[in-house]
Amino acid sequence: MNDNKKQLFNGILVVVGAALLAYSLTVTGVSVYVQIVGLFILMIGAYRASKHWAKHKNDHLDE
Repeated sequence: MNDNKKQLFNGILVVVGAALLAYSLTVTGVSVYVQIVGLFILMIGAYRASKHWAKHKNDHLDE
């Protein structure tokens, strides 16, 4: 998978996790497990994105 697709996937994970978390916090009667899953997906996306950024932080120096 190329870098653009990886970054897109990481962004989608962050957005989906944030949406689940926001939904579970605004709507009453939602299971606490939805909050946990939303937070988990959000953190996986943030971790993958930051790992990618750290790996490519000096790419601009090569140009």
